[in-house]
Amino acid sequence: MKRAGVLLAGLLLAGEASAACRLSLSQPLVDYGLLRSDGQSASQAVSMGKRTVRLNVVCPGATVIALRFDGTPANAEGYRFGRQDYFNLTLQHPLLDGKPVELAQLYNHAERGGALRPGQVLVVLAGGLPATGRTFSAQVQVDTWLSSAAIAVRDKTTLEGNGRFELVPGG
Repeated sequence: MKRAGVLLAGLLLAGEASAACRLSLSQPLVDYGLLRSDGQSASQAVSMGKRTVRLNVVCPGATVIALRFDGTPANAEGYRFGRQDYFNLTLQHPLLDGKPVELAQLYNHAERGGALRPGQVLVVLAGGLPATGRTFSAQVQVDTWLSSAAIAVRDKTTLEGNGRFELVPGG
């Protein structure tokens, strides 16, 4: 029996560009509940299913929106969950002031997409350039994976992953 959850806390970094912006999540805790092993051992990681929360950023004036997730890296693609497991984050359906926009890596605008990897920053683009706006929203897809060792525990075990979304000043 395992209890599993990913804690996603919304927190702003102090800085000129983002000091007055407000970042929020529709649900700061993704709880996978109690999991039971079916007795079979898997040789590969097993997905716990995808969960979605809503990320919102509201600023008093037009601002370039750039975001990162500050969490313990598990690998190049995701963040630590428990001792040897991981979760990935993907921002989907991004809107800036109610209009669809693209997301790209801050220092490589050619690398488009919403995958929020360790050590990387996503910036909002419109027409291929960083865009300014007052409100930003996106769905955050959380995809959590457990190893066969994590699934095979006999006693109640709590598995956690955590981190926080941060606005990057001057995106």
